[in-house]
Amino acid sequence: MSRAAIRYAKAILDLTSETNTSKEVYGEMKNIQKSIDGSRELQLMLKSPVVKQEDKRAVLKEIFEGNSKTTIHLIEVLVDNRRASLLESVAESFITQYNKQEGIIEAVVTTAFPLDENLEAQVLAKVKELTNATTVSLINKVDPAILGGFILRVGDMQYNASIANNFDQLKKELNISR
Repeated sequence: MSRAAIRYAKAILDLTSETNTSKEVYGEMKNIQKSIDGSRELQLMLKSPVVKQEDKRAVLKEIFEGNSKTTIHLIEVLVDNRRASLLESVAESFITQYNKQEGIIEAVVTTAFPLDENLEAQVLAKVKELTNATTVSLINKVDPAILGGFILRVGDMQYNASIANNFDQLKKELNISR
């Protein structure tokens, strides 16, 4: 993550802390991150030097219409400074800094398919049990390449129970034993 993204996120967090809108903007940043992460076209548009700044502004304003003035202003500043490509990183950094400020532990679970509510509740309960945390923010990333199972990352700990990982381990064992 770039230093610029971290600085923008810190500035927005400081501003929202002063105006007591941190929680609202936190939700919007999660939505921004999810939207950009889930759309290859949006990622390409934000990074493209060919797309005019006015077009980027119009697209982003339309997509994130209804967000707070703070979030819309952030988008405008990033576009004006030709840093629209940082939007996802700024959102990610804001989420991380907000979680740290509020004492929220962030867990990322990567699955081949989106988690349903029941499975999500089970994962949350397990993370709370493992970390003794009272508040956990769960992010579900979908990666069909893992085939099945899951990868759970909490802080610097990672547990890989994916089928793809099991295949790799089996392949290594078979190659060694020959």
